[in-house]
Amino acid sequence: MATYSNPKYSADNYQANRPRYKESLVNTILAYHRRDNPAAGAELAVDVATGTGIFAQQLPPHFAKVIGTDISATMLESARKAERQSIEYVEAPSENLEFLADHSVDVMTVATGAHWFDIEKFVSEAQRVLKPSGTLAIFGYTGFAHFVDYPQCDKIIKEYGLGDDRLGRFWDRGREVLVEGYRNYHAAFARNAWPGIERHIYPNTIEGEPSAELPPILDSEPNIMDFQVTWRVLRAFLLTWSTLTLYHKQYPERENAAEAVIREMMAAAGSTDMDEKLNMQWEEILLLCHPPQLHA
Repeated sequence: MATYSNPKYSADNYQANRPRYKESLVNTILAYHRRDNPAAGAELAVDVATGTGIFAQQLPPHFAKVIGTDISATMLESARKAERQSIEYVEAPSENLEFLADHSVDVMTVATGAHWFDIEKFVSEAQRVLKPSGTLAIFGYTGFAHFVDYPQCDKIIKEYGLGDDRLGRFWDRGREVLVEGYRNYHAAFARNAWPGIERHIYPNTIEGEPSAELPPILDSEPNIMDFQVTWRVLRAFLLTWSTLTLYHKQYPERENAAEAVIREMMAAAGSTDMDEKLNMQWEEILLLCHPPQLHA
């Protein structure tokens, strides 16, 4: 994705202020991986569009080898600086993982990145590199949330992120795939006969959900993230949004939009304490499937 590849984008700020994924998420993926095949392997995991390696760093205790890939040298440099485990990082586009042999990967993960891909090309490449017993796990958070105690803020943050007069028109192409709950991927896997498709969403506030055509599993609690925030932490997170960089490239004279929307939401909530703990339900999607089986 072009903005994250820009050397001027702060990968270190991204690394410091993006949410972490639940420790239990790897176990959720592995439980699916071995549900119908207890002997399914754990030799190689590949985290595609790894960014600064936030999710990749959770994988080494569970796999013999872990590789993280990304198209951004800047992001990978930050990943290597944060590295505390033996992860190999490779600069490569997600649709062309030519350094991987056919049917060599046990588990492939994509953490809040699949919406930037060419869907059909990535699905084809994932099918090539995954073992017949392998698992693909695509998951992400939209960046939007339900403010349990301040529901009036739900609309404010969505209008901030999606409104044409705010940040909406500055997103790189692909953002809509995530906002729509990865339904495009669900449809692509169904068309290509990937078995065992499960698409989990939480909570039921994602646009167009639940879909009648591609019904998701509605989870009663989050699978992928448990991001506890204050107004201060929320501000730091909003400052990592790629679209904010593009917005202020066009409007450098304007007040920082993230700062402004925090002030707007705090006013709507009647809150004056930047360190107030917020009760938030973050929109998230978890999509699991196996590759089509090989036929002799």
